[in-house]
Parts: sequence; structure tokens; C-alpha cells
Amino acid sequence: MIEVDNVTKSFGDFVVLRGVTCQLRRGETMCVLGGSGGGKSTLLKIMIGAIRPTSGRVIIDGDDISRMPEAQLNKVRRKFGVMFQGGALLNSMTVGENIALPLHYHTKLDADTIGTMVKIKLQQVDLLHAEHRLPAELSGGMQKRAAVARALALDPKILFYDEPSAGLDPITTTRVDFLINKLRDRMRMSNVVVTHVMESVQRIADHIVMLDKGNVILDGTLADLMASEDPRISTFRTGEYAEGAEGITSTADYMKDLLM
Repeated sequence: MIEVDNVTKSFGDFVVLRGVTCQLRRGETMCVLGGSGGGKSTLLKIMIGAIRPTSGRVIIDGDDISRMPEAQLNKVRRKFGVMFQGGALLNSMTVGENIALPLHYHTKLDADTIGTMVKIKLQQVDLLHAEHRLPAELSGGMQKRAAVARALALDPKILFYDEPSAGLDPITTTRVDFLINKLRDRMRMSNVVVTHVMESVQRIADHIVMLDKGNVILDGTLADLMASEDPRISTFRTGEYAEGAEGITSTADYMKDLLM
């Protein structure tokens, strides 16, 4: 479904991605891991066409989007949905209106058909009862599920999740993970999940790509992750912190971390 081929990305003198290569297969969940500054957010932005790679290619379902004109890229974007880290729901609209928005914008369906589709998407994420509520009236977990429903509005082949567990308690995180698995298993949805939560990785990952300072240091399975003796991987896996470990010490380092 997605092929990332030798992708590099620089912001001025900052090299964020260094020849990243990986693939997402149909019907699998790929988790993109890495510490702060590893490059995972930049990779996600490149995969959805929000920014362009400095070099290399990104092919989505057969279409090379790397240098594609914006009008053509917008057609490819209909093949995928994005659940943003903060949900990005419009607070002035009800949940149902948020989900209907891409249908109004990208299709010529009549209002009754759109209303039916909104209910179907809400049913898929167990939120039918919240159709007429505002985002501010929902819990954090419900907002995440509403964001997934909106991402599903155009029946995409691929879903991108940017830190879906951010700000959630462990029980709600588990519920979101089960939703990701349900969509994969019942709809053969292909998923790209950027996360740092090891418990979620163990529940949802079919394929893992781990980045460190813009380099791929692991491209394999959960078993590969758990067995790795690479200290960069084992430290991330266990969450152990070594006192005196290198940190951000300058403004330049801080800016580089933000860009990644």
C-alpha cells in the first residue's frame, strides 16, 4: 500500500531523515517508533503529502506522490484518512457535522445519504449516541474515536494515526487499540501508527519501523523488537533511563528536536 524509498529530508542544515526505506503491506498495522527527535513525525508528514521529501520517493497504492502536483495529490489523499494527535475536531460543529464535512466537500451526495453515512461511521467506532454532541462535551477517548470516524468518512484504504494514545489513561488507550485492530480485521484497513507507547505496540503492531536520528534502526516484527540487543532499542523498549545520558544542551539542538 505504501512504499517509502530512500527518503531524505533536510530543513536547511538540519538533516532529519537519512535514506529511510520501508513498506506498508495491505491489511497490516505498521507502528513507527522512535524517541523525541527521531524523525517519526516528519516521516508521517511526508507520507501524507503535507511536506515533500528532499530526495527519494513515496508511493501510495501505486501513485508516486513525491513530486506530484497538488491537484493530483488531493485525489490520492482520498485513499487515506488521518487521525491527528489532538483530534482536530471543529469545536463549533457537532460530532456528526464534523464527520459529514469531508463528505460535503469531496462528494456530490445528497443530505439524506450523507446523514446515513455519518451514522454508519459513528456506529463503527461505537459513538452513535454522540452524533449531536459538541467535541467539548466528549471525553478524551471519545474525541479520539470521533476523529477516527471522520477519518473513515470517505472509506479510505489507509488510516494514519498520529500518537492516538496521547493524553489518554491506560484503559482508554486499550479501547483505542482494540478499535484499530477491529478496523484492520473487519475492513482489511491498512494502518500507520506513530506512537511511543510500548503497550499499544504489543497489542496492534504487525510491522515495526524504528527511527533514531533519522535512520532506520529496526524494520521487522514485534519479536525482532523484543529480541534486539541494540542499546537504542532496548532502552526505548524498557524505558530505563541512565543518569547523565546526553540531552538537549543548546538552542540549535532544541530547534532540531522540534523539526523532527
